Amino acid sequence: MQNTSPVYLLISNYFMQMKKLLFFLLVTITCTVYAQNDLDYVNIIVNQKMAELEMQDTPEYFFRNDYCDGNIEIFKLRDGKICSSNSTYYAVYVFWKEDENTLNIQKFDNCGSFKPFTIVVTKAMARALKDKEKLMYEDVLPYKAEKVDDNAFGNMSVQSCHKNYKFVFDNKVFEKSFNQFDLTNESKYKNLNAAHNNSLALIKLDNEISEIVKNLEINGKFFREN
Repeated sequence: MQNTSPVYLLISNYFMQMKKLLFFLLVTITCTVYAQNDLDYVNIIVNQKMAELEMQDTPEYFFRNDYCDGNIEIFKLRDGKICSSNSTYYAVYVFWKEDENTLNIQKFDNCGSFKPFTIVVTKAMARALKDKEKLMYEDVLPYKAEKVDDNAFGNMSVQSCHKNYKFVFDNKVFEKSFNQFDLTNESKYKNLNAAHNNSLALIKLDNEISEIVKNLEINGKFFREN
């Protein structure tokens, strides 16, 4: 026999409303979260851009991929949807030569592509890009502490931020990568390879790119295409 007491009906109605509210929240959350994209997704959209530049016979182009292991970023897109990186956020900056004094730049990340635009090549950046042989053959050396304790465990706290490059210069393709920690003296003992690493053409170029990207970000120059 069905219970029709006022108390029972009140409680039943309360739980029915709660179920509807929970269902609404689940639907809202599902619809709001746009994507959680990983490195594979970023590689796909960047490779598409690189293939496009190759088809256009672009003489010089390259990209820099910035990431810190485990760093997650969440963005609200223009349509109101939410996009987040899956485990690690990757920001890739593709550069291609417009003429002797300018480069085009386009940013890509876990949430898609940004609109390309043109920047002026700084003198320091132009010098670094001319050292193509050095860019190709010089390598960043790993952190080498001037001293190692007998109980070395815990002496070094290695940062997990990285820069990966891919260059295409007159059909010559090569890649470079390094851990930013290898450029520093941020451990218990001095890094014997720090001076060498910071003198490299790649690092001089990297410093210029970092300064350019920093200023572009501060001035809000990157706009998403979607």
